[in-house]
Amino acid sequence: MTTEITKILKGFKKFSENPYSDTIKFLKDYIEVKPTDEAHFELGKALFLNDEYDESIKYLNLSNHPKSDAYIGLDYYRMRDFPNAVRHFNEFLKDYENETILSYLMISYEKLRDWRNAIITGERLLEIRPKNKSVKLRMVDYHYILREYEKSLSYINELESRKLRCKKGLVLFRLEQYDEAIKTLESLKTAEAYALMAKSYLKLNKHAKAVSCAFKSYESSRDPEIILEFSDMYLDSDYKRAIHILKRLLDENPGDERVLERICRAYIGNFKAGIAITYAEDLLRVNENNITAYVTLAEAYQYLGNALKSLEYIEKGLVLDSESAELLVMKAWTHYPLDFKGFKKSLERAIALEPNNTENHVTLIRECVWERKMDDARRYYTRSMTYASLVASDNPTTFGLLVAVHNVLAYNSLVKS
Repeated sequence: MTTEITKILKGFKKFSENPYSDTIKFLKDYIEVKPTDEAHFELGKALFLNDEYDESIKYLNLSNHPKSDAYIGLDYYRMRDFPNAVRHFNEFLKDYENETILSYLMISYEKLRDWRNAIITGERLLEIRPKNKSVKLRMVDYHYILREYEKSLSYINELESRKLRCKKGLVLFRLEQYDEAIKTLESLKTAEAYALMAKSYLKLNKHAKAVSCAFKSYESSRDPEIILEFSDMYLDSDYKRAIHILKRLLDENPGDERVLERICRAYIGNFKAGIAITYAEDLLRVNENNITAYVTLAEAYQYLGNALKSLEYIEKGLVLDSESAELLVMKAWTHYPLDFKGFKKSLERAIALEPNNTENHVTLIRECVWERKMDDARRYYTRSMTYASLVASDNPTTFGLLVAVHNVLAYNSLVKS
């Protein structure tokens, strides 16, 4: 039987322009007469090679051939049905240790983001062929994704590839070996390498070198993201350094909205209202619909005591974004204390938009207490504590801060009621 089928198949492959179609036709006719395991297997295999995966699976399932599961797995793999591919590959591998099928199994696990089983399969492949570079390259990534940096590094060192030098620098960075990361990266002269060196220098508190490398990364890629990331790191701790970095970037990218937005936030966050106004106006000249500009101008004029001017920019901003909780909080303060109803209404809207913002809950209760609006204070207090109890399991900080209202802000008459 084997000799007969093999001769006919070889003949079709040699003389026909479309061998698989002819083979499939022959085997279907053959099965009508002799429906053997081997014929079903050969037909299933031919259908697989002809990219007819569903029908291939149908005939392979009718065969008890020992390699049927391997080809069914390949059918599912080509159909991107990786769970079924894994199932059939593993069934085949119970009896056979096949390098090709193991490779497909490893990649199937990778597609499923099952990194642990991908590693186990990769280790089996390396037992068969210890010098398999393509498997070791994948093992570098699998261990890295699982944060097993030492194991990732060991594979990198085995491969000794210049192409992996940036990856090695990243692994060393994750291992907090910043000096070694810099030594590994400094000869690469790529944007990615400079960016990673910048972060390493920052961890070593070598700020001048960090900024220098960040700009070298920018010069290589013309992508300002690394500079913007650095400025964000400095905004809270060293805003003058952040502004210096941002202005240097602005010189090379005049009118860049992202840069101008950060400069506005840096100045307004450090109560430099006049300078913040200048940059916010520049930002509006670049984009008259930039919400950050309106927020900056509204806040700056509040600092300067010009409530009418602040309200003007608040209203313009709310036209662009009616759900800006930040603008609504500022609007509330433009009403206070002359229009306490307006204050409460705006702050209530802000709380509805950002219920996790504990400060707004606290502010509303505190101001009601101070204004002797005790009924309102009790109502807001009860609502806040009800909300806090609902979210406490997910956000214990929210609950803790609202409890502080109970202990600190609500007068005895409120607490006892």
